[in-house]
Amino acid sequence: MPTAARSAASSLPGAASAGRAVDAIAPATLHSKVQPIAPANAGGYAPSRLGLQALLALIAVLLAYLLIGTLGHDPWKQDETYTFGIIQHMLETGDFVVPTNAGQPFVEKPPLYDWVAASLAWLGRGWLPLHDAARLASALFTALALGCVAHLARRIHGARHVFDPRVLGTLALFGTTLLVIKHTHDMMTDVALMAGTALGLAGLYELVVALNAPRRGVAGNLSRVAADRGALAFGAGVGIAFMTKGLFLPLVFGATLCTLPVLYPACRGRAFARAIGIAALVFAPFALFWPIAFYGRSPELFKIWFWDNNVGRFFGFSVPALGSGNDKPLFIVRALLTAAFPAGPLALAALGSGAWRRWRAPSIAIPVVFAAVGIAVLQMSATARELYLLPFVAPLALIAGQELSRWPRYVHIGWDYASRVLFGSAAALTWLIWSEMTDPASTHANLTWLGRWLPLDWTLPIQPAAVIVAFALTLGWLALMPRLREAGAWRGALSWAGGVMLVWGLVFTLLLPWIDAAKSYRSVFEDLALHLDADWNAGDCMASAHLGESEAPMLYYFSGILHRPLADTDENANATRCRWLIVQGRDASFEPGGAWTPVWSGARPGDNDELLRVFLRKRVPAQWQAREPR
Repeated sequence: MPTAARSAASSLPGAASAGRAVDAIAPATLHSKVQPIAPANAGGYAPSRLGLQALLALIAVLLAYLLIGTLGHDPWKQDETYTFGIIQHMLETGDFVVPTNAGQPFVEKPPLYDWVAASLAWLGRGWLPLHDAARLASALFTALALGCVAHLARRIHGARHVFDPRVLGTLALFGTTLLVIKHTHDMMTDVALMAGTALGLAGLYELVVALNAPRRGVAGNLSRVAADRGALAFGAGVGIAFMTKGLFLPLVFGATLCTLPVLYPACRGRAFARAIGIAALVFAPFALFWPIAFYGRSPELFKIWFWDNNVGRFFGFSVPALGSGNDKPLFIVRALLTAAFPAGPLALAALGSGAWRRWRAPSIAIPVVFAAVGIAVLQMSATARELYLLPFVAPLALIAGQELSRWPRYVHIGWDYASRVLFGSAAALTWLIWSEMTDPASTHANLTWLGRWLPLDWTLPIQPAAVIVAFALTLGWLALMPRLREAGAWRGALSWAGGVMLVWGLVFTLLLPWIDAAKSYRSVFEDLALHLDADWNAGDCMASAHLGESEAPMLYYFSGILHRPLADTDENANATRCRWLIVQGRDASFEPGGAWTPVWSGARPGDNDELLRVFLRKRVPAQWQAREPR
């Protein structure tokens, strides 16, 4: 079988030779002027030579990356709690159309992530806690994103397999960017958005490469097949992005698509129109089925989702009600340089150091245009969070990975040793904290600086499985250090990635029970349930005032109580028929009145900003004494 045919059959759509042909649009002299720094045998690796040991090591690293921090803890505020509330509602009611959180419609985002998480929670029942099984959706979508980035890196660099240092290095830049390592382990829709973006970029790149390949004979047939497959992936990726966050990313993809006919003559003809038609057909079910069903159920809620949460968040007229205002100067730019480190700063440095000269190469043009449009829109938007940069880390990592090997040797060596010192010290500190917190006789006087976030009147349990995993991570990191010299230009990126994974792994194995005690609502609402048992009657209900979207689903999950919010116009709680009332907040802006007696108050350990209070009505008016379900 010809080489091009083998590549087209084995990769996400397209032939490697076609990709190199299009990237040759860039000045031919660029690669001859500056040679990459790489180990002598970097291009000669083959899976057969790597052997089973390397394959098993890669699988172990991938599993550690995906699962450590994903499993073993309750839903945490802010995004996990309301996301799980929606998932629990779907499992209990079978309503997969209107996202509902603790009994209240919650229509910020389309429900694709919730569908997948609810399915995994149903499949994992009896094997894992409900929230852990649901959180595996993040691991699934993260694996999809990693696969797409690996595929793009392999195609861009002309690598034969994923073990190529250029592919592993690009994966390291992407996977251990601070935003990615933090949020890919959270139960949130943005992880699916990141995966859809990566799939859409992979499809769009393959589409452009295929259209610019030879169009005659066998090669032409292969190029058309590759273009069709690229269009399929592009449409699916944009569809996933739409069904996880709404209009923002599809519009960014649309703007990127509009630049292609300007850059590439091959994207001005019938073949390009045909490919876009295929992508549109794939995208159509994502864009039509749920929105139509949703509108049929509730036009009012559909308007809140479409108008307030899509259009209103950008222009600002819904920000006072929905929050997350972009009121800090250059907030997104600063987040790009800090929270998106290292992919963000390295991508900017790569463009500044010469990658811009290849501006017509699809490997540069597509990720640059996509990231530039998206980041510019975020900076102009009236709503902004660091989290919103998550889908743009993949194109930034791809840009950085193409120029990293051209930088001076001392840059990579300096990054390597700085990472060793930083993460080695952090790992040693984590072990010391663990030894201090597991000692029942310790006063924890040396850890008072952690008291701002974590409860100090607590003793960590010694969990043998977690300790074994932590030891394995530490030994693996130590074994990696001498081998980094063989990585050439990628030693700095791989050293950074190894250090990030080490510290992340140690924190989320050794210290996880302690962190969970501070961030979970389990202890709060289980304590509340114990206090209510003696006085709660079969038909009682609980009203709520100012109970947040994060606290309400945890009240239901841990105590079984579904709150009933008071109307915004209620100045006190006398209008409710419920015997019980829960109020959130430490201020006295809301007082239930003299008809209510305080019976309980509580907060998460170490949380000085949030207080929950429960009141019992002294006497229920006679006309309201009909039984109501809990």
